[in-house]
Amino acid sequence: MSTPATLWSARAIAISSSGASNGVINVGGLKVHPEEVEAVINGHPDVHMSLVRPRKSPITGSLVVADVVLRDQPANGRLAQLQGEILRRCRESLTQHKVPTAIRFVPALAVAATGKLARHHA
Repeated sequence: MSTPATLWSARAIAISSSGASNGVINVGGLKVHPEEVEAVINGHPDVHMSLVRPRKSPITGSLVVADVVLRDQPANGRLAQLQGEILRRCRESLTQHKVPTAIRFVPALAVAATGKLARHHA
């Protein structure tokens, strides 16, 4: 016979299991949906697209990091300025645990046949 505690435990396991498979990033017990952070980053006029992913951390479990593709190649010295602008947007729009700890500019991101970002960490 199942008790309420047993049913609750089974649901908690199912929820935590589904959280791991749907791409949610766990930062010290706080959840981050990558798409929410990507929407803020992609709102910058110089950003073509971004991919937010976890990076392992021995302290918090994971950290939020972002790979960013720019629309055009920036002028010399502009990358640091762009990084600051993107982080400022994130700090203004997101709670602290959702703000990327690192932004890496990349030439392209993997896209599946469906046109969606290929998320390898999920």
